[in-house]
Amino acid sequence: MFRTFNDHKAAVPRFVSLIDYELTGHLHFRFYIALGTLALIYICYFLYVNFRKAGLPLYYFIPVPLVIFQPMYYEVSNWALTSLQHPFLTAFLAAAILLVSRGTKPAFYGAILCCFLATFTHGNGILTFPAVIFFYLCHKDFRNAILTAVFMFACLWIYMSGYESGQAVNLPKNALQFFTSLFGFVGASMSMWAMPELFSAIWGFIIIVCMVLVTVRVASVYFKKPMQVKPGTIELLSFFAFIFISSTVVALFRSWAGSTLASRFQMYAALSTAIFYIILLFYTNWLRTKWVFRAVLGFSVFYWAYCYYRFTGTVARQRTSLLADVYNWQNNRNMFSVEKSIVNYGSFYLIPGYEKGYFRLPKPVIEKKELDAMFAQKGPVKDNELYLETWNIHRVARERVEELTHYFVSSNVSPQRKHFWDDRFLVMKNTTTDSTYLISANPKIEARKNILTKGHYYKGGFNTMLRENDLGPGTYELGILDVSGDGSKTFYRLDRNLISTGDGYSLR
Repeated sequence: MFRTFNDHKAAVPRFVSLIDYELTGHLHFRFYIALGTLALIYICYFLYVNFRKAGLPLYYFIPVPLVIFQPMYYEVSNWALTSLQHPFLTAFLAAAILLVSRGTKPAFYGAILCCFLATFTHGNGILTFPAVIFFYLCHKDFRNAILTAVFMFACLWIYMSGYESGQAVNLPKNALQFFTSLFGFVGASMSMWAMPELFSAIWGFIIIVCMVLVTVRVASVYFKKPMQVKPGTIELLSFFAFIFISSTVVALFRSWAGSTLASRFQMYAALSTAIFYIILLFYTNWLRTKWVFRAVLGFSVFYWAYCYYRFTGTVARQRTSLLADVYNWQNNRNMFSVEKSIVNYGSFYLIPGYEKGYFRLPKPVIEKKELDAMFAQKGPVKDNELYLETWNIHRVARERVEELTHYFVSSNVSPQRKHFWDDRFLVMKNTTTDSTYLISANPKIEARKNILTKGHYYKGGFNTMLRENDLGPGTYELGILDVSGDGSKTFYRLDRNLISTGDGYSLR
């Protein structure tokens, strides 16, 4: 339960899955994603509780869920392990802060338990202890601050027992890289615009400066003339302290590889923006003026809608990738949503785990015999205007730069535009082995002008990506499969074959 894997001792996710297995006999990955969503709702509740302490009207809170409940950090929403990590440990932090704010001894030990659980949920969970210590220091409660520190070091000793450094850990190459990542981590809510690293760093810097000023106000309790602090401020500052310390640690050990604006970390950025907004409500009058608030509300609605415009295609592509791999795994013990090396390295437990029923997959969107029958119908095939595009990728690894080539098999013309709720797959049939494979083929999205004027989100045709060694050597017949929400299927034959050499592709 407490074994280290790539920096993390994920005992809580393992415990949740163990209970699930003991109760039902197998693992339910979609259930874990639902649990992560419930944790996110609880985090929003934590913000609401502290917002209400100021006695402000409810409508001032509307921008907060608009910032939080959107698909920018899609990996938290559709990756089961991450759903049991980032939202869970953040929910444990929220619960710990709410408990210590009660000021009772049982609540204190309940908060320590929450921090312990957060520590063994994800690698940065140990940083929930400093957030609680920060809370007590703001109240000049040195006894509980020291006691929390004692529990923290005891917990850290357990965590470091048998610890193994992660594969992505290294020190930054220069100060600029470190501070850009530090500020960008906090301000990554702005990463959807042009120049994402610059705007995220600027926004993160503004948020941090504001929090420092409010912290100085709270720290005046140590001066002769303490300044007035609004109820809920210290709780929100303690929550942000965890985000800031996490940002510092991530920037220190991960910024060497470039930007840290990773999707699953953007949940912290959304929460930073929400806390920043609530703090401004507490301490500024201009934000509560009618015209300013209406402008902020209008922008938050636009921001929420723009997030769905930007990331719905990404989420849909991941959905079809996972649905395709349900078919690929059940028929070929293969996957394309991850690199082939990951499948090979994990096959020693994936294959027996699947065959023994530890985890089950949903019913595939189509059966192999249906695909074989579709290919057997040798009807006329029109020109689909297929093209093959190659991208040379330079990926920074811990001790080297990896040279990768990605291949894109695409058409911007045919098949016709798919319906919004359909899933589009590229079907590949090996003419020698008779094996068939599915891969996500959702088309590119339309320009913003066309979406607004014509109401179409997707372009015609399809777009799919293959890594150089995804397919074994051979000749593959191609087709496009559309599966609608009610299960109806439409198949389009393509006019060219895909030739794989095992380390590259061509069309014939």
